[in-house]
Amino acid sequence: MDRKELQKALTESKRVVLKIGSGLIATANEANEPNGLDRSMIEKLRDEVLFLRERGIEVILVSSGAVAMGRSVLRKTLAGYHPQSNPGLSRKQALAAVGQARLISLYGEIFAEKGLAVSQILITARDFRDRNAYLNIGHTIQELLRLGVVPIINENDTVSTEELRFGDNDLLSAACAALLRSDLLVLLTSVNGFLINEQRVPVLTSITADVLEAAGGPSGPGSGGMRTKIRAGQLGLRTGFRVAILPGRDRAPVQSLFTGEDIGTIIGSTEPSHMNARKMWLLFARTRGAVIIDDGAVNALRHRGSSLLGAGIKELRGAFAQSDVVEIVDAAGQSIGRGIVRAGSREIQASIDAKKPLSYEVIHRNDLIIETEIG
Repeated sequence: MDRKELQKALTESKRVVLKIGSGLIATANEANEPNGLDRSMIEKLRDEVLFLRERGIEVILVSSGAVAMGRSVLRKTLAGYHPQSNPGLSRKQALAAVGQARLISLYGEIFAEKGLAVSQILITARDFRDRNAYLNIGHTIQELLRLGVVPIINENDTVSTEELRFGDNDLLSAACAALLRSDLLVLLTSVNGFLINEQRVPVLTSITADVLEAAGGPSGPGSGGMRTKIRAGQLGLRTGFRVAILPGRDRAPVQSLFTGEDIGTIIGSTEPSHMNARKMWLLFARTRGAVIIDDGAVNALRHRGSSLLGAGIKELRGAFAQSDVVEIVDAAGQSIGRGIVRAGSREIQASIDAKKPLSYEVIHRNDLIIETEIG
């Protein structure tokens, strides 16, 4: 599939998730210290949202910026306050608590200038671990869209601990795009798109190991980087939404994309996804612990579509309860998937110690997803 064919398909989108990170939205002073948010960038985002809505497209916005705003507020109001170059988790949580209200207030003010109402939705990875919470988030956002309100989503940094974090809004936005059955996820970044040897790659229809290696790791003021954007594209290929990595500092990157300009990198295909809602949730649910399985069980899961039986489990990692989502790991330590366990770690470990494997399916086929399905 060529770029023009895929780009034409994007113009038929009915729902778009638009994500902006700290690297674009935060400003800095001459000493490179956080100095609040870039009002002109938020105005540009508003105009991009308006452009899409005028085309009949629903828009969900995912925005970082609470911690940066918190730093700016404290610098301006607390005498003697100096930002830490590498703040710990508690300090980040405190800064987010200060900044999140100011962040959404600024969005509300700027969007209202063009007659747009906004809403705030704060999410942690724990909300995606619990299926009822996951579904309730979807219901709330669907109702906001019906009302014509722009949902603005951010990770709830104030209460998120390391084990309950997405860690990066690229992955949060991908999870939201999947949850809401969006057609397109737009990731605004500080570069021209995905680059290999400093050359922009216009389109990707698959994500290979070489692509992931070229994506590298995080850089800049945000917590993510190109690798998490490529990972979002990988998830999109499997779950059915397309991803556009666009240069956020361009005058109007979204409008340029939709009017046919060769801009950024598009990841996607025209093939529909057949992943059901339960497996889609499993794809994004945070795991607790792991089960290490033997080669026979690996083969059964990958090639025969089997459930995971107790006899195939050789070792456990971490503690978990019945109905938790756990990682499924092979003998070499490689993750091969994840699933919902029908027994807790204590019961499974007792059966391993007694050399009497549980006689029932520890993870039913309908409750697991393997890496070959993830893509």
